[in-house]
Amino acid sequence: MVDKRQNAVQHAAALLKVGCVILDLETTGLSDDPTVDVVEIAALDHTGRVLINTRVQPERPIPPEATAVHGITDADVADAPRFEAVDAQLAGVVNGVVVVAYNAPFERAVLDTVCVRLGLPPLAPDVWHCAMQAYADFRRSRRWFKLTAACRAEGITVEYAHSAIGDCRLTLALLQIMAAAANPDA
Repeated sequence: MVDKRQNAVQHAAALLKVGCVILDLETTGLSDDPTVDVVEIAALDHTGRVLINTRVQPERPIPPEATAVHGITDADVADAPRFEAVDAQLAGVVNGVVVVAYNAPFERAVLDTVCVRLGLPPLAPDVWHCAMQAYADFRRSRRWFKLTAACRAEGITVEYAHSAIGDCRLTLALLQIMAAAANPDA
């Protein structure tokens, strides 16, 4: 029988050893909305170095329910670049590499939707890795955990949650906790 926890531990350790990019988005809504847009993008490498961290001006006003989650208002993005202006930089960060995101299917779907709607080439990570699924496996759970709940359960101080850079840092910390379980005596 496959031990999902051990697989999650080994995979996290491998990601941190060979390298990956941790990505997070803040958006105007859910990934199944054809008008969903990005309002903030951040990415770190596996060492915690910031690769991109920018607000993005969406095509439409940010709905109040989205602002209630991430705190980003239309005024906050009034002078931010449009997605088209940061697409090349983002592609340079994610194309051809392993991308880790907490709820990777959401991040991927949003980026796919935005690129298609704007007529941009699709982003092409080598592999998407879902840290949310890995953490559920790590906990031997059939249910998923919110990022903040997972971090609190592992003793990680939660700061700047629901900011793209804050969520990248939390995801990296969670990966480090899972990877450390590969070498509990180290």
